[in-house]
Amino acid sequence: MKKKLVSILLSAAMVAAMLTGCGSGSTTESAPAESAPAESTAAETTAETTAETVAETATEAGTEEAAADPASVTGEFTYWTYTDSANNLVTEFNKIYPNVKIDLQVFGGDEYKTKILTALQSGTDVPDVFDLEENYMYEFLDSDLIADLSYINVEDLVADYYEFQKAQMKDSKGNYKAMIFQSSPVAIWYLRDACEEWLGTSDPDEIAAMFPDWESIITKGEEIYEASGGTVHLWPNIAEMVKVEAFSFEPLVRDGVLNISDDWMNLIESMRTMYASSANAELGSWSSEWAAAWNEGTLLFRIMPSWDYFTDWDANAGNVGVAVPFKASYEGATGTCVYNNSENKEAAGVFLTYLASSEFQTVNMESYNQVPASKTVTDTLAEGFTSADFGGQNILATYSQICDKIEGITPDKYTRASQNLFQNAATNGIKEGKDNDAIIEDFKSELHDQYPEIVME
Repeated sequence: MKKKLVSILLSAAMVAAMLTGCGSGSTTESAPAESAPAESTAAETTAETTAETVAETATEAGTEEAAADPASVTGEFTYWTYTDSANNLVTEFNKIYPNVKIDLQVFGGDEYKTKILTALQSGTDVPDVFDLEENYMYEFLDSDLIADLSYINVEDLVADYYEFQKAQMKDSKGNYKAMIFQSSPVAIWYLRDACEEWLGTSDPDEIAAMFPDWESIITKGEEIYEASGGTVHLWPNIAEMVKVEAFSFEPLVRDGVLNISDDWMNLIESMRTMYASSANAELGSWSSEWAAAWNEGTLLFRIMPSWDYFTDWDANAGNVGVAVPFKASYEGATGTCVYNNSENKEAAGVFLTYLASSEFQTVNMESYNQVPASKTVTDTLAEGFTSADFGGQNILATYSQICDKIEGITPDKYTRASQNLFQNAATNGIKEGKDNDAIIEDFKSELHDQYPEIVME
C-alpha cells in the first residue's frame, strides 16, 4: 500500500507541475445559494479524465506502480473541520480515490479552535488532517506539530496560485504549512438598477474607474445624498474602509514589533472625513438594516468577499453586480493542514495534492461556486463565463482582477488581529470625537492586552 500511495502522490504532483503555466487555481469561497452555476465549458473535468491524466503521467515516469489506477489506492485518515463544506471536498476526492477512507468530523465553530489546540498539545486523538480558519491559523503554523508540505512537492502544486494565496499558506519562516484551495477577494457589491439611476451606469469597469480614491467616493456620495433628498447613501460605514485598504499597507506588526506607518494614519483621516460626510450611511456591517438598505437600493455599495450571504435573490436575481475596489484585499480563508506525527501522512498527502489540482478547483467552482485559488484555473474558466444572477457579468474575470492586485504579504498571528483592533479603535474613536493620538493610544492598549509580548514605541 505504501508504494502505491507514494506513486500516486508523485504522479499527481507531476501532473500539477505539467499544468504550471497552463492552469492550476485557487478558489474563493462563495455562497452556493447566491452564485449562479458556472456556465463555462473551458474545463470539462470528470473523475475519469483525472484518473487518465494521473495514469498517463505516471506511465511517462516509467514505473508500474506509478501507473496504478487511483481506484487501486487504499488508505485512511481522520479529518477535522469546522465547516460543512468539507463534505464537498471528501465527496469529490472519493470519486477519484474511492478506496481511501476519510473519517470526517465536523465541529461547531465556537468549540473547534479549542478542540484542535487541546488535541495537538496533549498528543491524544489528534486528527491526521485538520482545517484552520484564517482568523487564528497563524497562531498554529509555526508549530513543528504541523507538517511542512514540501513532502508533497507543494511549490510545484501551487506554482500558478495567486501570489497572496501562496503567501497565506506559509509560516513565519516561509515554509508551506497549509493548503488553501479557494479565494475570497473583497469586491464592491451593487444593484444594477440603483446604480443606473444614481451613477448613470451599471457597468463594473465604469464603476471601478469612477472611484479611484476616497475623495471621489465621498464627493459622489454627497451628490447622491442631496439629489435623493437624503434617502440614498453611497457608502455603508467607516469600518468598511479598513476592509478595503488593510492588505495594501505594511502590516501593523512585523517580527513582533509595532510600526504604524503614515498609510495607517492617513486612513484614519479618510475615515474621519467620511464620517462627517453625507455619503456615509453608517449602517452596521452585516446588520439587518444594512442588508435591507442594500437590497432595496437605498445603499448603493456593500464591501463583501465572494462568499456574500446577504443578497435577497428572490428580489434581485439578475440585478447584482460586483466591481473592483481601488485597493485590493481578501476576507476569510481555510487552511488544510497535516499532523506531522500522523501515521497516515501519505494518504493525507494524496488528499492535499488533489485539493491543489486544477481538476478539483474546476469542479469546486462549477459545482460549488467557489472561486479557485489558482489564477490559471480562474482565468481559464473565465473565458466566456457569464452569470445570470449577476446580470450576465463575467464575475470570475472581475474576481481575478482583484486577486491580481492583492499584495503577497505573508501574514502572522498578529496580522488580522491587529487590523481588527485598529479598525475598532479608529471607528469608535472617531465617533467619540477623539484625536489621532488618543485613537492610537486606545489601539496600543487593546493590542498590548491581547499580545503583551509585542514591542511598542
